Amino acid sequence: MLIINCDEMKAMDSYAINNIGIPGIVLMENAAHRVLTNIDLDNTNSFTIVCGVGNNGGDGLAIARNLSLKYKEVNLFIIGDLNKGTQNFNTNLNILNNLGVKFTHIATDEDLTQLKDSLNNSDLTIDAIFGIGITREVGGLFHKTIDTINKYSTQTLAVDIPSGLDGNTGNVLGISIKAYKTITFHHMKKGLLKNKDCTGEIVVEDIGIPDKATKVIIENNNSQDKQST
Repeated sequence: MLIINCDEMKAMDSYAINNIGIPGIVLMENAAHRVLTNIDLDNTNSFTIVCGVGNNGGDGLAIARNLSLKYKEVNLFIIGDLNKGTQNFNTNLNILNNLGVKFTHIATDEDLTQLKDSLNNSDLTIDAIFGIGITREVGGLFHKTIDTINKYSTQTLAVDIPSGLDGNTGNVLGISIKAYKTITFHHMKKGLLKNKDCTGEIVVEDIGIPDKATKVIIENNNSQDKQST
């Protein structure tokens, strides 16, 4: 099993998009479908999905759309500045808007009451707030949102990495989602192996990033390491 750090994962993703030509939205759609294969859809009918405005949140939006198309009950929440969404996040949000899928924007403490009610009445919570790029302490409304999820969710599935967990070290950045299962993409991240209390079961899923992208990045890193010694 290949274990990589977050910078390597971002570089592999970038190489697949910019050098090989695979659109990022395709990788995002693949990620959503791979998450769904890890859910018992025959016995799971209601979902609370909490998204940030980055590409991890975009994964969550794609998951929400696919679940809605399967006639599942989806309560969608978005936290963060909607004016700062990534391109692929915005693409998926526009699709949901066109389909008439509503969401709650968590902007104040009062919105957490609605989140709490949804968590109490859902079969499964899906965490797509932060991706592997987070390195800062989680504070403010984000901290309160993760705390609410941990307190009231029956079970939480994390997309790529539990929000609030450092993907390199496994350290908790103030607070972290405590998931029963984490679906990570392409290769295992170092930090996931260091904090089972937050990750739960870890499943590594292929989302269509070619082996060439992995080999190029690993070879470049090894070459740079040799030059620095």
